[in-house]
Amino acid sequence: MGVGWGMLLELVLGITALNLLFSVWLMRILSLQIQQAVVDLDQMLAGAIAGLVEKGLGDFEPINPIQAAIANMLTANLQQNTTAGEVIEVVRDKTGNFA
Repeated sequence: MGVGWGMLLELVLGITALNLLFSVWLMRILSLQIQQAVVDLDQMLAGAIAGLVEKGLGDFEPINPIQAAIANMLTANLQQNTTAGEVIEVVRDKTGNFA
């Protein structure tokens, strides 16, 4: 005399139902934790943004004069070498290769 298939099936279904209920309960707890974390993060970001608006961004490192000179040279060189509306024609031969 052993356990019948019916009892075994009821046991498996019962354990499955308990597992499902536990999973739903756990998901609810996790969703509440995530919602609270999002609210906390929102409050921290709002405080940080408010602090930046009130105090400003602070002091920045001054511009390096050598980098500024190089940037000016590059800008001037680009403006001299290009003109607005200049069209460059790309020539190809019959096979489609660049000539």
